[in-house]
Amino acid sequence: MKKSDLCSVVIKNYIVVFIVLAFPVAIRAQTTATLPLTMADTTNIQLVDSIEEKLVDLALKGPSLGSAQSQSKINEYQLRATKNTWINLFTINANYNNQTIAQANQTGTFLFPGASFGVTIPVGTIFSSGIKVKAARELVAISKFTQEQIKRNLRAEIVGKYRQYLSYEQIISIQNQTVVDEETAYLQAKEQFRNGLIKIDEYSTAQKLYNIELSKKITLQLERDLLKLEIERIIGTSLESVLNSSNRTGKL
Repeated sequence: MKKSDLCSVVIKNYIVVFIVLAFPVAIRAQTTATLPLTMADTTNIQLVDSIEEKLVDLALKGPSLGSAQSQSKINEYQLRATKNTWINLFTINANYNNQTIAQANQTGTFLFPGASFGVTIPVGTIFSSGIKVKAARELVAISKFTQEQIKRNLRAEIVGKYRQYLSYEQIISIQNQTVVDEETAYLQAKEQFRNGLIKIDEYSTAQKLYNIELSKKITLQLERDLLKLEIERIIGTSLESVLNSSNRTGKL
């Protein structure tokens, strides 16, 4: 075989391999592109987003963020008080007609006929006052950071729990159908056992399978209900009221 023919064969093989590998990808891309969201899907997504925002709004009105906001106000009041401490730096002393009105060490004395006045300024307090004001400002900043962190944590927590709740609803719906199927099989086996068509082992197996699926359903419902209580603890109201309100809004 000539060298040119060999190169031609190699090139053709590469082309075939490329087509084989690229064809499924193209099919998947075309399939994805031809599956737009339906009107029902879009409406459902918007409804879920609306419910999540309402849950977040209710969670942000709860005591955890309220407590942080109150602490932030306290820190702001303390900052104002610290800024005004310079007033306490001055001590005024007066003596009139040799009768002492206020007595303290004086840095300066002003003499008048029968009277003297003095002002005391603690130098150490002047330098420490600026540091106290800076510390108070940092406390205010920390309070704001704390509030922002609480907001983010609440949003992540409530949205996460609500999506878990929706997952439980879907899983329970599937499990309900499984329980119905196993119950039907169990009742049929029970009837067949009465008529002597099957043995006790087959009847017991059908009964056990039904009990297993029923137990799974009960466990899932319990976990969903406990998760619902957690959501209601955070939002401070029943989840049903939020869902009903959102459903009415969605219908309008």
